[in-house]
Amino acid sequence: MKMKERKQIKILYITSLTFRTASSASIRNVSLINGLIEEGYKVDLITIKYPKNFEDEYLQQIISDEVNIYRSEVSIINKYLNRKNNNISSSSYKRRHSFLNFFKRIIKSLYFFPDTDKGWINKYNIDNLKNDYNIIISSSDTKTSHFVAKKVLKKLKGVEWYQIWGDPWKDDINLNKLDKLRVRFYEKHMLRKASKIFYVSLPTTKAMSEKYKQYSNKIFYLGRSFLNECKGREINIDKDLIFTYTGSINKNRNITNLISKIEDHNISNDRKIHLNIYGACSKEVKELLDNYDFVSLKGIVGYKNILEIYKDSDVLLFIDNGDNTTQIPGKLYDYFGTDRPIYALVENYNNPVTQFILSTKRCVVNKNSIDNIDFNFLNNLKKESVMKDYSGKSLAKKLINYES
Repeated sequence: MKMKERKQIKILYITSLTFRTASSASIRNVSLINGLIEEGYKVDLITIKYPKNFEDEYLQQIISDEVNIYRSEVSIINKYLNRKNNNISSSSYKRRHSFLNFFKRIIKSLYFFPDTDKGWINKYNIDNLKNDYNIIISSSDTKTSHFVAKKVLKKLKGVEWYQIWGDPWKDDINLNKLDKLRVRFYEKHMLRKASKIFYVSLPTTKAMSEKYKQYSNKIFYLGRSFLNECKGREINIDKDLIFTYTGSINKNRNITNLISKIEDHNISNDRKIHLNIYGACSKEVKELLDNYDFVSLKGIVGYKNILEIYKDSDVLLFIDNGDNTTQIPGKLYDYFGTDRPIYALVENYNNPVTQFILSTKRCVVNKNSIDNIDFNFLNNLKKESVMKDYSGKSLAKKLINYES
């Protein structure tokens, strides 16, 4: 396709998560949108406006000025998030807490489908849209993005619909029985209507192609891009080492073996390891980690700060989600945008996620067990190469595929 023709293509990008703080999907969407702009496309964006304290200023600053952004407030989201943000600590609240959580789950299943941002589907007035788009891209999570796109397509006839799925839907382990019944229908329904379907994990792409063989000819692997290249200081050779983990940590991501090995290492070595964790931490894991002076729980920080943290790290830590998933946490792709060594702990060398990690040849990979965690690689630490194939621009090219 000639460059002149390329610039005539206009894209409507629909996603609920663009500027939400501490959101891998937001980083992915901003990166891909900027990549599309770099490639010469015109992009309009329909998204949700979250309360100010739940949005990342840096993501708002870094998205291209060439993008026309249409943001909708969804009142129920604002009420829910602001209520969640209040520090309610009375004993009566705590006594009711488990019941309230159970009640909220029931209400969500009955009413808030496909998600708590359901109101967004009817919030945007499609009559305001011009019928001059060539492609609509809807990107989840949340899955509501695809429902908004479906509504928009009722007006915009003859437009190609590209769907990006951060996670497969029906296989979500958090779904209850009622939701699974509805999701079984709607996932298949959405995939049937798509022109092209993209998954951001290669193992998931293969699994979904096998599961939905009737749609396999339009299911593709896209990957998840990093937002910025990040090159940091020299790796510490003689000083203590800083291990950095970004993202949530809970019982599904087994950190106990690593902690034991770091403790043993620090007892017998002058060159100590310090582990800094940036993200949400479950109560039981926090209680464990509070016992170790070489671990620092830093809490959730904005993306701009994360970039500075990467620059000052010696090793970036990745822990997989176990054997029961084909999904790859977004943090790994963010790490691909840095020149820092990556240390990956996996439950099984033979599962599809580990096979993907090994194929990149970018990580030191150990099985997550006391006997297999090995710090010998620390003797040869050096800066690594940024994986440019996972930049927003590279994946924008792959998404559109000019020659197809």
